[in-house]
Amino acid sequence: MSSINSQKIYLLNEEYENIKQRAIQVLGKYLEYPDLITFNDLDRSVTFATERLIPTNLTNRPCVMLLFSNPHPHSVHQGMFLSPNRKGRQNLFWPVMEEAGWITIAEKNPNPNQLADICLEVKYRGPFELIFQCYYDFPTNFPGEIIKIFGKEYFRQVIELEAINEFKKTIQGTSPQAVVTFNKEIFNLISEDHIERYIDRLKIGELIQSQIDGIERNVPTFLTFPTGWRYHKRFRQLRKTSLDSIKTTIYSRSNVPECNN
Repeated sequence: MSSINSQKIYLLNEEYENIKQRAIQVLGKYLEYPDLITFNDLDRSVTFATERLIPTNLTNRPCVMLLFSNPHPHSVHQGMFLSPNRKGRQNLFWPVMEEAGWITIAEKNPNPNQLADICLEVKYRGPFELIFQCYYDFPTNFPGEIIKIFGKEYFRQVIELEAINEFKKTIQGTSPQAVVTFNKEIFNLISEDHIERYIDRLKIGELIQSQIDGIERNVPTFLTFPTGWRYHKRFRQLRKTSLDSIKTTIYSRSNVPECNN
């Protein structure tokens, strides 16, 4: 397993067979990936791999959490967030983040495990020390598939409660200066202020921000375009502009001079 991957277990009890069958229908070939998702008939549970990247090398840069919805099975299998697709094409997240001045990697075309180590050890140029975290741990193509697999009751009683507790635990343990989200639903789950339509607001350069709900410390939250958003002829520039605005705002609130180490 990758250095950022870990395994978790959900005890499913009486809903085990139904959940297993729905998972087979929804996940398809992803179930063929070794150690990704394993159903255990004996104890009626599912063991699965998930991902979280908290830097091991501390720097003097402000710490910022990049919060995603849930892991993608193909990225977990390869060992790093936002890995190349099945055809080997680079995820656009990385060049856009570089264009926006968030992260520049000296190595040319690092493989996913090399990229994981680079981010763990903060061996990249950029203004921030970045945490990569998913709000939900279970890997699927799309976050809505988690409810399809587990059903509304199990999702509400187990998965949602675990998600908010783990998120707040990481916030308390790492003390980030800010949280940047790429999904409206996740932004609404963690923030004091909730939004509805937002893409058009981002297109005109609006900064969408709030702060984490339910904790004592004031930690700002930001919403930017989804990592896969490309539905405009100037999509890269629009995404870059949004990230530029967030970067500047975070620095204006921190006590560390802006730099690009």
